[in-house]
Amino acid sequence: MGVQQEEIHELLFSRELGWQDIIYDLINTEQLDPWNIDISVLTDKYLSKIQEFEEMDFFVSSKVLLAASLLLRIKSEILLNKYIKSIDEILFGREEKKRYEVERIELDEEIPELIPRSPMPRYKKVTLKELIESLNKAIKTENRRITREIINKNALRDSGISLPNRKFNIKNKIKEIYERLNIHFDKNKEHKKISFTEFIGNDREERIFSFAPLLHLDNQKKIWIEQDGHFNEIHIWLNKIYMKHNPDPFVDLKNGENSNDNLKVVSKD
Repeated sequence: MGVQQEEIHELLFSRELGWQDIIYDLINTEQLDPWNIDISVLTDKYLSKIQEFEEMDFFVSSKVLLAASLLLRIKSEILLNKYIKSIDEILFGREEKKRYEVERIELDEEIPELIPRSPMPRYKKVTLKELIESLNKAIKTENRRITREIINKNALRDSGISLPNRKFNIKNKIKEIYERLNIHFDKNKEHKKISFTEFIGNDREERIFSFAPLLHLDNQKKIWIEQDGHFNEIHIWLNKIYMKHNPDPFVDLKNGENSNDNLKVVSKD
């Protein structure tokens, strides 16, 4: 029979249709034993129910689909193995136990064969409570993992840049760039400055790794970096060439220092 039209309407519009609702409904309609659930039957019926909802154009949430994949994993594990310990062991893996070396003891007499009194069960019984708790734990764990992935990807996208995974020596890079600048201006004496793009090129990684060394050289007063406006092209001068062809950029600061010195002298008199 399955869920009737009125029951589907109630599930859909009274609250969000959840994977627990589908399982509880299947336990009732298929008359499955809640203390010993047949996972194979439940999984097949669960998938059929999802297909039925999709054919009726009902919205199926991601949690409902995730529960379906977890049920399939449990079913396949049970079919492939003769014995399982628990649902948690299937969904979250088996804990490795410490192994101990057992000392071999040899006996002269023949050891009688031990026969178990009752046959071992094929697999442990799965109760409804155990199934719901394990699925709920697995879904929460997966949701947390997905949330972390989304946060990390959003942070990377918002940063606007992904730094290449390449190690380099900043000291050697500074030396290399300064030598290249000197060679360039020695060969092209008519050039007073060079653009960042012309000097470094368009390779994204090289532009990233070269920018910081240029800032260090500028701070050391070996070069002069200028930019007419935000996001405009950056131009690079050797500091001695810039000072030769441009007014002293620190003249105001120097005048300010001289004025302060004069003030100190006057106040002293």
